[in-house]
Amino acid sequence: MTISTHTALRPVLDEIRHRNHATAGFTTGLAGAAAALGQACVGISGGSTVRLGELVIALQNVADDDANALGRLLVLREQGREEEGWEALEAIPAAMADLACEAAELLQGFRPQVVNQVADDLEFAIVLLSAAAHSSLLIVESNLRHWRAPALHAKFGPEVERLSNRIAALTPVDHIVWE
Repeated sequence: MTISTHTALRPVLDEIRHRNHATAGFTTGLAGAAAALGQACVGISGGSTVRLGELVIALQNVADDDANALGRLLVLREQGREEEGWEALEAIPAAMADLACEAAELLQGFRPQVVNQVADDLEFAIVLLSAAAHSSLLIVESNLRHWRAPALHAKFGPEVERLSNRIAALTPVDHIVWE
């Protein structure tokens, strides 16, 4: 089975690698795939997958929102109105971090019920979602560093602190016991 060549993944990867500007937010938003993996593990284990399914779609949507926000910012920059685009480039990765955290938290809570055949896969999903949440937070911080607007700092500085604490509370495994 070659999933990546039978679905639309290759064009997405080509779009990312051939752009004339980096799309870290969009790329991080692809963590919806990790949430989908977690959803599969929960479903295979007989658990409810409704909220995880919603998170998969929400992560996909914020990935697209981020890519579009970057494009809008570039247009506004050309028009001399760059500040109008900054807030979206803070709000979207902050939302992405929250979504990835929620998915990881749900999966962590499901650990006791996961069936053995997909227990490791559940852990892989948690690790990937934790990394996506952390990456999203770094995007917020990077944007705050680049755009030294006091209003943005006042609004998103507390978000950075809140997200940092939420991410720190995640418990991805460091190793899979194999001996």
